[in-house]
Amino acid sequence: MKKAIIILLIALIAGSFAFADDVPKVDPVTYDDINFAYQPGLARYDAMGQSGLALPSRLDSFYTNPAALSKSGFALNLPSFSFTWYNLEKLVNDPDAVAIIERIIKGNPSDEDAITLAQKFLNNLGGGRNMIAKLDMDVSLKLGMLGLGTNVQVKIHSLNQGSSWASTSVIPEVNAAQTVALGVELLDTGALSLSAGVAVHGVYKAYYKALNGSTIVDLMKSDNIGETLLWATPVMGGYAIPFDVGVTLGLLNDTMTISATANNLNGKYHMKSFGGAGDLVNSISKGAVKVPAGHISGESVDFDVETPWSLNFGFAFAPNVPGLNPVVTADLVDMYELIRSFSSTDFRASDLLLHLNLGAELGVFNIVKVRAGVNRGYLSVGAGIWLPFMAVDATYGWQEFGKEIGDKAVDSLTIKFTLGYDKL
Repeated sequence: MKKAIIILLIALIAGSFAFADDVPKVDPVTYDDINFAYQPGLARYDAMGQSGLALPSRLDSFYTNPAALSKSGFALNLPSFSFTWYNLEKLVNDPDAVAIIERIIKGNPSDEDAITLAQKFLNNLGGGRNMIAKLDMDVSLKLGMLGLGTNVQVKIHSLNQGSSWASTSVIPEVNAAQTVALGVELLDTGALSLSAGVAVHGVYKAYYKALNGSTIVDLMKSDNIGETLLWATPVMGGYAIPFDVGVTLGLLNDTMTISATANNLNGKYHMKSFGGAGDLVNSISKGAVKVPAGHISGESVDFDVETPWSLNFGFAFAPNVPGLNPVVTADLVDMYELIRSFSSTDFRASDLLLHLNLGAELGVFNIVKVRAGVNRGYLSVGAGIWLPFMAVDATYGWQEFGKEIGDKAVDSLTIKFTLGYDKL
């Protein structure tokens, strides 16, 4: 169930046709190693070991636990920008790569510097799946129990089934999502509270055909890279309406909170394949992009892509310590498969630790936040500075990209800038 199915590797059929009305067919191909479920970047959540379901910030709750929206208050991102760059450690520990970066920053790179740096970076990705970068742009509003959000996300995946940088395939992905969320307080006696919430996401997803390392280097040398990516590189696009539900129980004026969430329910994407990004855009808004002379768009092929849902449990402890505002969190994530294995001979008690994420946050008068966490055994750290109507967050950490814990640890750095107002 944890398998994500997505597509591409599309072949444009070229050449002469026996009949004038023949149209080349663009066929989809699926990839089993990549999970394409929609999940915006969340700097605070990642810094705390990807935990905090029981006590998310107001706007993070749209994508983690919408039950948190039941608490009164106002929050606004107008907008926020988040950039994540993966696999930094190997690059900064390579003196040649650092020298190239310095020349690029100073504005005096050689003709081959960009290509050499790209080859080094691709080589660092290793075998199997990986991530290169992720960019999120978000506008969100919480008004009472209601939340509204618009998110645009660009992600660049990689997949290597060979042994060199040239066999690495790069897969760009774009998501555009509109979210409507609602949280309702069902009970509040002070000593005990109960709330529930739901967040519905209308997502349009598009991603390119996998580009191998040699193709990327050739594109960097090309003078018509834009035209190639727009009209000669197959893409696919389609929509889904996934939703999240959450329930939170609060104890002792919410000093302790316990939550359960089900995320990415109904995550089936109804997709079509296209000969190029220009064809995809014109399928949404006819005539939006001028078609070059002689271009044949190709016949779209309909198919579905399933992304997995997850069952998660969270705990948070937030004692009232003026001036410090400490928070300790613990989440059990992706529990569906583990619960199914309880009655089987495959279950081991130690497996529970592989689903456990832990985090902590300490604030100084809600101005400076220091965070740390453990994500299935991998460390993460972060900090945030909150100024009037502005915030900057930074996170550095590791996560697993292999099939088993310990197979492939990947580091990442996230910088998030928010213009607006948000808090717990």
